[in-house]
Amino acid sequence: MTTGEYAEPGDPAEQEELAELGERLQREHGTLWLHRLKGDPYAALLCDIDDDPSPTRERVLAAGPLWRSRTGAWVTADPETAAALLAHPGIGHVAVLPGEAAVTDVRVPAGLDSLCSRLLDAAGPEFDLVADVAEPLAAGALAEVCAIPGRDLDRFAEALSACGPAQDAVLCPQRLAVTRRLRTGLDELRSLLACAPPGAPGPATVAVAARTGADLVTRAVLRSRLPPSAREARRTAGEALRAEPPGWIAPLVARADLEVAGARIAEGERLAVLHDGGPGAVTAPCHRALAPFHRALAEAALAGLADRYARVQLTAPLVRRPRAPLTRGPARARVRATTTPTADGGAAGTTVPKAPPRTVASPPTGLGARRGEVR
Repeated sequence: MTTGEYAEPGDPAEQEELAELGERLQREHGTLWLHRLKGDPYAALLCDIDDDPSPTRERVLAAGPLWRSRTGAWVTADPETAAALLAHPGIGHVAVLPGEAAVTDVRVPAGLDSLCSRLLDAAGPEFDLVADVAEPLAAGALAEVCAIPGRDLDRFAEALSACGPAQDAVLCPQRLAVTRRLRTGLDELRSLLACAPPGAPGPATVAVAARTGADLVTRAVLRSRLPPSAREARRTAGEALRAEPPGWIAPLVARADLEVAGARIAEGERLAVLHDGGPGAVTAPCHRALAPFHRALAEAALAGLADRYARVQLTAPLVRRPRAPLTRGPARARVRATTTPTADGGAAGTTVPKAPPRTVASPPTGLGARRGEVR
């Protein structure tokens, strides 16, 4: 695909800049593939073509406690070395959005259950769990936290969608169209948050919270057995968060010359800590700070579905986002919700809600729009 496909009439200088950006992105992505073909397992992970990356992660671990990839990054999948790197005062986390404040926590807004009810009533018994519920639930919750006016909800939701690839773009070059959309989405997000109340989360926090929050909602629902009790919903959300962490790779940078695990690392060099799930997987500060908000989203979705249905099952294979080696999140999850479980654990009977739908307004178009397209 050539950069000319994305060129638009206008300023020649802008067209030249776009062409240079497209060429750089293609070159960087091509270099990753070259390193992968030469046997570099970390480069293979960044190329993100394996549905099951476990064998490649095993190769990363077998390469040593800390080793230098052909990509230039120092890499570890060893738990002890990872803990040492994450705790080292001379090592910092690479910013998700350069120039923005670090990711902080997000308060859980009131009204999550009500928002989820409106989304589920609008979705009906067959829907895309990502685009119709998970993403608009996260966007709606963040809009409440950031006091986004109703007239700007569509813009806010679209800006969040555009900024979704930000975390993965730190490690994996995105396509030119995605990169351009990320840039314009970030500008829009900054503009919208400029009027947010004091203490509201910044662009980096909002972008990360939206993407990883929607991911957790989808994963938690697909792992659940409806209808859960409140305690079971909390446990399911926690298990989903531990089993599939919001970030499988923690990108780090050396703030000074240092020596770790026998390796001499120069100031400015990149490092990468690989997670493999399990109780200690949620270690990146940005994801640890957002965990309570993420769990609240997942619990609200589980409770809302349990009020209506006995079972939610996929009707088509789960589609994962491309070029997403860090988040590895779902892009599409077509599901059918049914009301009557069968003896063998399946579902039968009508596919309508257990009770008549509540009389509620449909969600704003920006929060109920289908924004889970694969790019």
